[in-house]
Amino acid sequence: MALVTAIVVVMSLLYLSDFTKASFNDAAGDADLIADQFRIYLENHLTLETTARGIHPAAPQQWEDTWTEIVRQDPDITTMLKATLAKADLALAILITDDRGNVLASAPLMESNGGAFAGAKDIHLIEHRWWAVNLWDLMTRRENYLSTRPVGLQGGKHVLFNITVVIRSVLLKHAVEPALKSLLLAFALSLCVAIFLGAVLPTIILDPLQRVSRNIDLIRTGQFGAGLAPDRRESREFADVQSKLSLLEEQYRGAKQNADELRTNIGHLLQRLEEGVLLFDDDGRLLMAGEPAERILGKTHSEMSGRSMEDLFPQSTILGEIIGSALESGRSVEEQHVAIPRVGNASLRLMVSVQLLRSSSGGEDMGTLITLRDIESRRQLEQQLDFSSRLAAISRLTGGVAHEIKNPLNAMALHLEVLKGKLAGEQPEIEVIGREIKRLDTVVKTFLNFNRPVDLKYTPIDFNELVQQVLALVSVDASAKNVALKTVLEAGKLWINGDPDLLKQAILNVINNGMEAMTEAGTLTIRTTGDGGQCQLTVSDSGPGIAREIQSRVFQLYFTTKETGSGIGLATTFRVVQLHNGTIDFTSEPGKGTTFRLRFPRMVDYQGEVLTSATTGI
Repeated sequence: MALVTAIVVVMSLLYLSDFTKASFNDAAGDADLIADQFRIYLENHLTLETTARGIHPAAPQQWEDTWTEIVRQDPDITTMLKATLAKADLALAILITDDRGNVLASAPLMESNGGAFAGAKDIHLIEHRWWAVNLWDLMTRRENYLSTRPVGLQGGKHVLFNITVVIRSVLLKHAVEPALKSLLLAFALSLCVAIFLGAVLPTIILDPLQRVSRNIDLIRTGQFGAGLAPDRRESREFADVQSKLSLLEEQYRGAKQNADELRTNIGHLLQRLEEGVLLFDDDGRLLMAGEPAERILGKTHSEMSGRSMEDLFPQSTILGEIIGSALESGRSVEEQHVAIPRVGNASLRLMVSVQLLRSSSGGEDMGTLITLRDIESRRQLEQQLDFSSRLAAISRLTGGVAHEIKNPLNAMALHLEVLKGKLAGEQPEIEVIGREIKRLDTVVKTFLNFNRPVDLKYTPIDFNELVQQVLALVSVDASAKNVALKTVLEAGKLWINGDPDLLKQAILNVINNGMEAMTEAGTLTIRTTGDGGQCQLTVSDSGPGIAREIQSRVFQLYFTTKETGSGIGLATTFRVVQLHNGTIDFTSEPGKGTTFRLRFPRMVDYQGEVLTSATTGI
């Protein structure tokens, strides 16, 4: 009821405002029209009268004197003033004054100084005031309003006279009073109707409708069983609606529970898949996406959720072109290879599949399923699995064979020493045999040490601090080699659980490898990031890169491309990372450099939450 009343009041005030403004605008327009018409008449009459009298003034002052005399003495002008005033409904008087305000002619006749209208206000200033003030003054005060037009020479540049039209507020009031009374009557009737409707409608119609609306909102938000009870005063029709709404609530509850369970199961399935899977509805809006898809597209779930296919895959991109072509032709795409260029990195090689989902009955479009498979990640995973298998095979072989080799080597070394004692003088061949036996012994020891079970001493580690300790060790060597170390560490603390000594050695191997790869001055970028349940160390050099044909052998034991390299460092790093349930991979472009990425699981508390500075209080 209050809302309806407020609307009636506001609408009435708006109408009253427009009416008041229009009334003053019309009054000002009428006064301007009268002044302009008489100005034209006066200019023409004075020109003709001057010519008829044979007067030819040479200066403006002579014109003013001549015309002033004509205005004061010419009865035709006075007659025209009276005729014009008689036709004007709102005008109280019309005056012709000189530039000093002296009245030269008027209708009705008045004193030469025009004192009767000394306090009158310019109506053009009045009409721009607030409408409520104008209406109040109009109804309560008696005022005069003026509208003035100049009369002069050279198109008005030299003003000789002023024509002033005086409007009496009482006359304007009499003109608008009938309309105001009608407006007040309409306002009173509208207000009565609004009060009546406000009192009757809620009980009859609005209250039951609001109750139905609230129950629908509760069902929509999943608040089942919390609906408002029907009112006994409601009509039978509304009671039937409430009853059917309760049945619909039960059906919707069951369907929603089934849909939620199915959605949860599908979500868990998508997270376990290696491929990035994106499911769109028939309108092209994203419904679900797995974590691999988020990683490939470089967007979080919140950034992708609900967005259209066009937003995620614009037509100007390679993926957008493939997907758009499939949708336009109505045919699915199976495992199409694409290479997506990336600024500052190697191209991302993907295998794309676009599957158009249709109903089994009428072939109606149900949505689109897009699968993105990272070829490079799969290749690296296969390489790591292959290398892990090789390490396991080496471990099995060296566990038995190394001891069988080491014992004969010891015996050969002893007998060689005895032989050297029996032979006189230097024997170069004996020295060569001794060195080779020693080298074979070193190789066997390396095999045994590399595959010996490691007793990890786990302790909570701030990964950023660990990286800084390693950088402090290599800073002097980096300066000597003219290598600039650029460090970008994640804000806060990144907690992992591991063996500090082994992790330091693994990180040191990667950083040393990057510095040694740059034969000339260069930049080594070390970056740490925390992403969900993992923390990552990225080491990027600006060296010559690794040739594609040897990239699969980088982590193999004893493989090296350096003249003085042992081929043990990266293999050891690979093993340490695996012992900490982490992963290591790299990307390299010849001539641009190599980037190694080491990922480790972050520490979690007993509730499964990732530890941060805030949760640990450190």
